[in-house]
Amino acid sequence: MSPLRDSTRARDLDRTNARWLLDAAYAEGQLGAGEYHDRIAQAASAATLRDLRDLTSDLQLPASVVSSHPVGRRSIRGRLVAGAAIVGVVLVTVVVAVAVGRGGSGADAQNPPAAVPPAAGVVDPGDDLSPPDLTTPIDTFTAAGVDAVVDRYRFQFGDTVATSLALYPDAVRVTRAAAGAPGRSDIYELTGSFVHAGTEASPPKAAPVDLSLIDSAAVARLIAEAPARIGEPDGRVEHVYVAGSSRPTVTVYVHDDARGLGYVVAGIDGSGAQAIRAN
Repeated sequence: MSPLRDSTRARDLDRTNARWLLDAAYAEGQLGAGEYHDRIAQAASAATLRDLRDLTSDLQLPASVVSSHPVGRRSIRGRLVAGAAIVGVVLVTVVVAVAVGRGGSGADAQNPPAAVPPAAGVVDPGDDLSPPDLTTPIDTFTAAGVDAVVDRYRFQFGDTVATSLALYPDAVRVTRAAAGAPGRSDIYELTGSFVHAGTEASPPKAAPVDLSLIDSAAVARLIAEAPARIGEPDGRVEHVYVAGSSRPTVTVYVHDDARGLGYVVAGIDGSGAQAIRAN
């Protein structure tokens, strides 16, 4: 197969992988908030692989970010990393298939990371953890969709404590504290069940957030109202980010096809919403 050229048209998967790389770079302190918001918006509307490389080529590539497209430095080392990533994706796919066939739930089904010992969010052993429907597509920007994501998380991990939750129109990414690795978080991507996709450095001020405390109806309203709140009613929501800190928050990012327009941040119960327009 011929190598992909800079002019090759980007897929939705390529844009999602680039956004996740930007998420990791922001978490590690490589990008400031303003630059991160701008690059996230540009990644969503990138037309070619060159566009995505321009957004990520100056970043240190986290070992946890596995990408099947050549986003990153154009060098012999970069091509070797990309090739290794492709092999890794193939191996993970095989392991996932075997684990699911045996009743597992992902690449780490046989040896899942130990549950985070949270002060809140632990599921009572007496609770009825009925298996969620893993086949129905989730509309992540609705109250029912947010509830479905939390239900699948609760069923798989036995608690509702995470480090962060990112909702995209076509993807869900969640992180939780890595057992025995202070300052690191395990990454999981939702593909029916949550599949382990590596680890990354936790943000310096990261704190656990109890996903069960998210007011899904309030968050859905915030998503629907976000474009108007920043004064751009024709804008569209690019993604939603839930993170823990001294005050767990949900941030709704709005953009058009050319640039980031701004974002709305509020408590995970929808309180104290503030709208910030991009400069």
